[in-house]
Amino acid sequence: MAILYVTEQGSILTKQGNRIVVEKARRPIQWVHGFKIEQVVLMGSVTISPGAMAYLLEQGIDTVFLSIYGKYRGRLISQFGKNIDLRRLQFQKLADSGFCLVTARSCVRAKILNCRVLLRRYNQEIQHQAVTDAVHKLRRLARQADSCETVESLMGIEGAGAATYFGTLKHLIRVPDIPFDGRNRRPPKDPINVLLSLGYTLLANTIQTRVNIAGLDPYAGCLHAMEYGRPSLVLDLMEEFRPILVDSLVLTLVNKHIIRASDFYRPEDREPAAFDFAEEEPSREDYPILLTHGGMRKFITHYENRLNQKVLYMPRGQRLSYRDICLEQVRNWARSLRGEEMYSPFITR
Repeated sequence: MAILYVTEQGSILTKQGNRIVVEKARRPIQWVHGFKIEQVVLMGSVTISPGAMAYLLEQGIDTVFLSIYGKYRGRLISQFGKNIDLRRLQFQKLADSGFCLVTARSCVRAKILNCRVLLRRYNQEIQHQAVTDAVHKLRRLARQADSCETVESLMGIEGAGAATYFGTLKHLIRVPDIPFDGRNRRPPKDPINVLLSLGYTLLANTIQTRVNIAGLDPYAGCLHAMEYGRPSLVLDLMEEFRPILVDSLVLTLVNKHIIRASDFYRPEDREPAAFDFAEEEPSREDYPILLTHGGMRKFITHYENRLNQKVLYMPRGQRLSYRDICLEQVRNWARSLRGEEMYSPFITR
C-alpha cells in the first residue's frame, strides 16, 4: 500500500473509474489505482473533487491536509474506530497513576537511549569529546528516568536529555553552509530545524494513522498532558522514533548533500509564487526560512524510503519495515491496556 503525496500547487484530486487522478489545468499529471492507496496527503493549495472525496470515504482511505510549509491542518476519515471497549479501557487505565508512570518511564527512557545510539554511531568516526560526554550523560539520564516517581519529574529528565542531545547534534553536521545551533521551532529559524519540524509532522501523521487503525483515542496518553487539541498518545508513541526516523534522516540528507543550502530560501529574498496567495500569506516573522518545493519533495521521498526500510524487530524475531514496526508498537501499547504485558518501546542498537 502506498502513501499518495500531492504537492503540486493549484492541482485537484479527482476520481476516474477506480483511479485517483491528480489534475492541473484540466490535464492529468499523476494517477494511481485506488486499491493501492493507504493514505492521501494533500499539501498546500490542493483541492479535492466531491467524487474523489466520496470515494476516499467509502474506501476508508485516510486523507490528511498539511499546509505547503508542512504544518498539520486536519484529516478526513470515514469513521472513528468501532472498538468502544478498547477506548473505554484506555480511559480507565489512564486514570491509574501507576500505569501512567510506568508507561511514561518507558517512553522517556527509550527516547534517551535511541538518541544516545545515534550520537554513539556518529562518534565512532568523528571522535569528538563533547559527543562522548553527551553519550555518557544520556546513559545516566536514562537510568534516572527509571527511578522517577512522578510524570512531572520524568518530563524534567526528558528536557535535560533533549538539551544535551540537541546541544551536541551540531558536531555531527559536516556541511559548513548549513549550521545548527540548537533546537528551535514555532517557527523554525534555520534549515536543520525546518527539516526536523517537517519530519516530526510526517512522523506524527504516521503514528496517528496507526493509532486510528488500532482503534485507540489519539488524544489520551500517559506522558504528554492531555489538553484540548493535543494528540497526547501520538506524541507519547512518537518519542522513541524521533531519533531513528527523523533525526538520523536529516543528518544523512544534509551530510550527503542530498538536500543543500540551495533547497531553502528566505521569504524576503524572492517574490511569492501565485499559489502562495491561495493561503493566508505568512509574514517574514512567521516563517524566517522555508524549504523549496523541490526540497520538500526530496525530503518526503526519502522519509517514505526510510519508513519502508526493513530492520530486525526482536519481539517477533523477524525483519519488518519501520512502518510496520510503528503499527506493532501501537498494538503493543493496546496490549498493555489489557494487562497482557507492559509496554516495551522499540530501542535500536
